[in-house]
Amino acid sequence: MKRILLFAMLSAVLTACGSGGDSGQGENTREDAQNTSEETEEQGQTEESGEGQQPEADASEIIDQAIAEWGEASSYEARQTFTISSGNTQNVVRTITTQSEQNEVKVEVDNGSEVDAHYVIDGDHFTYEDGSINEEGAGVDMNGSTYGEIVQNLEGFKEGEATQTEEGYEIQLPVDSSEDVSGFVDQEVLDTLDGAESMNGQITVTLNGEYQYTGGKMTFTLEDEGSEINMISNLEYTRIGEIDVLEKPKNM
Repeated sequence: MKRILLFAMLSAVLTACGSGGDSGQGENTREDAQNTSEETEEQGQTEESGEGQQPEADASEIIDQAIAEWGEASSYEARQTFTISSGNTQNVVRTITTQSEQNEVKVEVDNGSEVDAHYVIDGDHFTYEDGSINEEGAGVDMNGSTYGEIVQNLEGFKEGEATQTEEGYEIQLPVDSSEDVSGFVDQEVLDTLDGAESMNGQITVTLNGEYQYTGGKMTFTLEDEGSEINMISNLEYTRIGEIDVLEKPKNM
């Protein structure tokens, strides 16, 4: 369920923006023949332009530290907004996923016209609608749903480009084909991506100063049979390690 309602949507596409940090060095090389006053002026401009740049960081070390600090955490709340647009059509889905320390999960899905509530209790899947509890036929595999397991799945971002921010860290990872995301998504998502003519996008993963994985932002464009599909997703994690018991309907 978590893949369908939350993580597959975010994980399906990953990409990073390029770095332009070496452009100043190229300019200095081309200006070596200028006189001393011009060189001095250019040096001052280069230093001034670099003041706003974010310092680089090591993505592998950041992920290792996040796993060491939070790899055993369980509970969290995740809020995601997922927008899909093609031509004049746009669909927006909002989800709120809550995981307790008791390994119980609630997922609320708002598609703009109705809100569905899903619960997974001891592996059993329930839906709650109009005051009625309905048990779904198939159980749900809870492996990978805890916060610690989600953090451990960030291993694939170790090859990304990391920068240090005022809040902590950002990591970006480039993706140009479905092969680049084979380690992040299930076969159903891969089959969908394999059929596309082209794809490109960007995802930014954020961590705070305590190495908590706090969310990310994804943009993605998929072209297939002459049609262009644009996807945007924003994800935020809060209440990490703070939810002892899941609030759920009576008698569930």
